Amino acid sequence: MVKHVRHSAKKTQPPKPKSRSLKGGWRVQWRYAWKSTLSDMLCQPLATLLTIMVVAISLTLPSVFYIVWKNVNQAVVQWYPIPQLTVYLDKSLNDNSAKKVIEQLKGTDGVKSVNYLSREEAVNEFRAWSGFANALDLLEENPLPAVAIISPKLNFQDPQVLTVLRDQVAQIKGIEEVKMDDSWFDRLTSLTALIGQIAAVIGILMVVALLLVIGNSVRLSIFSRRETINVMKLIGATDGFILRPFLNGGALLGMMGAIFSLILSSLLVWKLSNVVMEVAGVFGTSFKLYGLGWDEALLLVLVSGMIGWIAAWFATIQHLRRFRPE
Repeated sequence: MVKHVRHSAKKTQPPKPKSRSLKGGWRVQWRYAWKSTLSDMLCQPLATLLTIMVVAISLTLPSVFYIVWKNVNQAVVQWYPIPQLTVYLDKSLNDNSAKKVIEQLKGTDGVKSVNYLSREEAVNEFRAWSGFANALDLLEENPLPAVAIISPKLNFQDPQVLTVLRDQVAQIKGIEEVKMDDSWFDRLTSLTALIGQIAAVIGILMVVALLLVIGNSVRLSIFSRRETINVMKLIGATDGFILRPFLNGGALLGMMGAIFSLILSSLLVWKLSNVVMEVAGVFGTSFKLYGLGWDEALLLVLVSGMIGWIAAWFATIQHLRRFRPE
């Protein structure tokens, strides 16, 4: 009899279905959150579409400025030649003295190469392209000095470093004047920096706009589901469970807006590519307009989704604190 009781007690051990349900609990919650998010967006298709388009337009403006900044940088690299120093030698130097100065220039730190034009070569070159050959023949002596064109090394092509090299070259005896051919470089660099700063400011403003637009959209969704949230509060749902659908919705709005923004930016680049190529052809050169790369596009989608998530969190957490189960 005792053995029978012990045997039956072993058979009545509690089963383990709870562990299996607990393992799948997060999947059920995740599935419910996304179903709730998609159902809310599909129930109000027009409002959802308008929000996505506003987000897309807000992202397109800084994206376009970034594309302009990117292509201006590319143009600077492609079109601008290596900055050079033009050295004018003293007219009183004879050929031997001028050659000694040139050798001293070649030995200067930072100098890659030196192209030397004697006084006779300089006046012959000027005679060839200026059209003043007859006027030069009337002069008693050659008015042009010998010229040396210095090409700096790669690490000396920065404007500030090149200025130091210019001052160092100007101290060499026998040199009358040194000019730095960097005016266009400075202008293009300043223009590029200006476009970059404008893109950064517009990007910050658009981030604020995204926070407001997505936050307002999530706030309206919260008010439309006020009764459902009250019921969830009454049955003991946690804030995290209630938050999750709205956070997913904010992130989804941001990511979909970024995707539409990429489409708009690509269409703009495609539309302007032919125009840019025609303008470049007029100037006798070729230039290709570059849009956003795949890594830049992916970064835009992720950042926009993150901004949407943050906006939804701010909007939802404020209203959840005010909710009182009725």
